[in-house]
Amino acid sequence: MRCVLLAGLLAASAAATAGIRVQAYGVTAAGQPVEKVVLENARGMKLAYIDYGATLVQADVAGRNGQRRNIILSLPDLAAFERTRGRYGAIIGRYAGRIANGRYTLDGKTVQLPVNSKGVAIHGDPAPWGTRVWQRQDFADKDSIGSIYRLHSADGDQGFPGAMEVSVTYRLLRRRDEFRIEYQATTSAPTVHNFTNHVYFNLAGAAANTLDSHRFQIDADRYLETGKLRIPTGAMPQVQGTPFDFRRAAGVSERLAAVQGYDHSLLFSKPAGAYAQVAVIRDQASGRRMVVSTSEPSVQFYTVNGFDGTEVGSEGVAYQRYGAFAFETQHLPDSPNHASFPATALYPAQVFRSRTSFSFASD
Repeated sequence: MRCVLLAGLLAASAAATAGIRVQAYGVTAAGQPVEKVVLENARGMKLAYIDYGATLVQADVAGRNGQRRNIILSLPDLAAFERTRGRYGAIIGRYAGRIANGRYTLDGKTVQLPVNSKGVAIHGDPAPWGTRVWQRQDFADKDSIGSIYRLHSADGDQGFPGAMEVSVTYRLLRRRDEFRIEYQATTSAPTVHNFTNHVYFNLAGAAANTLDSHRFQIDADRYLETGKLRIPTGAMPQVQGTPFDFRRAAGVSERLAAVQGYDHSLLFSKPAGAYAQVAVIRDQASGRRMVVSTSEPSVQFYTVNGFDGTEVGSEGVAYQRYGAFAFETQHLPDSPNHASFPATALYPAQVFRSRTSFSFASD
């Protein structure tokens, strides 16, 4: 009887974790082993990520003919991820985006962060979270499979006060072509934060290298005006009559020259703090459609303006300028220096939670 019961428990456990495959991915230059997790749901959608940077590396999504193709740009091996400055699919923190002069004041205390050669703090440099090996715990429940990544960010990490405990959950739904990114954080001292994932998409396929057949519908009625070094001026003009108006579906190819490529913050029209659908992005050639929902107030919309063909992706194709896009749901850059922006302060008594989902279908 005990053998039958044990066999039943093992069978139930195997069924629960079906669709999760873990494999060795390599060892960092510092000697840390890195694994790759591949999830597959009942419909055949795959999602993959690696422990280095908690980095998304693959999402196989069906087009109108049912053919699945990877739509996430990635690099061929761990060494390439360690070399790149491209932040492919990595978690960004403590603060995604720019902070002017690397300086802000919170509750009367001025904090000075490390700055780059232009005097700007950006994306947690010079020790970004995307270059760290995160701790991972895989899970399976009735509706989803995935992993929880955890990181301890010590007091003073990247210049920010407060020890921070951070978790990022990647969740693939079992019966829908949808994955979710869920963030949670606490701090031991008053601080500021802004998390995102820097994944690059091309719905025609990661190697397509063009956005000509993409159409973007984004529920954003304002954009963030920036000045020198892309630092916000504080103004948030209406999108109407500008190249930032995607309230009706539009392409980007004909607008790229006017904006010198998109690398701009768009403010969603939804109520503050609400989790809601904010964008529908279609590739007319393949029929793939991506619907984005989030609790975040804005997105950094980026058309890989810095790509120049020097990096070869995992498909063996050199990635070109304007060949993909990032849709980085987050708070606004330089928020700690603008009282009118949605707040990014976090205090010891608080728990920060945020989620963004990417749902796929075909036309």
